[in-house]
Amino acid sequence: MDYQITKKKIKNYIIRIYPDKTIKISVPLNAKEVDIKNFIKNKKEWIEKTLDKFEEKSNVINKNSMMIFGKNREKKFIKSSDLNVRLSENNVFIYHNFISNDDPKIEKYIMEWKLNNLKNLLEEYLNKYFNILNVSIKMYKIKKMKSAWGIYHIKKNYITFNSLLIEKEKECIEYVVLHELCHIFYPNHQREFWDLVKKHMHFYEEYRKRLKQ
Repeated sequence: MDYQITKKKIKNYIIRIYPDKTIKISVPLNAKEVDIKNFIKNKKEWIEKTLDKFEEKSNVINKNSMMIFGKNREKKFIKSSDLNVRLSENNVFIYHNFISNDDPKIEKYIMEWKLNNLKNLLEEYLNKYFNILNVSIKMYKIKKMKSAWGIYHIKKNYITFNSLLIEKEKECIEYVVLHELCHIFYPNHQREFWDLVKKHMHFYEEYRKRLKQ
């Protein structure tokens, strides 16, 4: 479970969970680390239930459309001898040779297509910032996550990206790549970290905001 802790001039502990499943916890200025951990532990069940509600809500989508690169596109099924998926400005054309448009094999193929598209874009941005930042990672993984768009694993030097990034605009995906690579230099979100992000992406705050929508 990933969360952000901020110390403020308050008396009580406050948890806020946003639709993008970001968890922000505000604690008193004099809060001790052990007390913070105990508070989170006691609230773990409630946090997980709230995250599950957001997850269920996000899964209620129109079966005849899907979100790709920040735009909701209508699915267009076309009978064909070959399996293929083609993306246009407003549509996703799905060519298939199955009996029904509801065949589960089609959905599986679409998921593989989405994953490959996300991989290609991630690798493009990774290579771009490998050169700019003069860094490298051992590998990257893609999986569905509840509360983070990306996680840099410091000890093993690899990044895990959220598979749901395929639904976000390309600029937002690029921001996530840069964000995680900047953690190679700064493991926490101190001022120097954000200065580095801004140095290479001046409008990062706008992309960060879009990821929360």
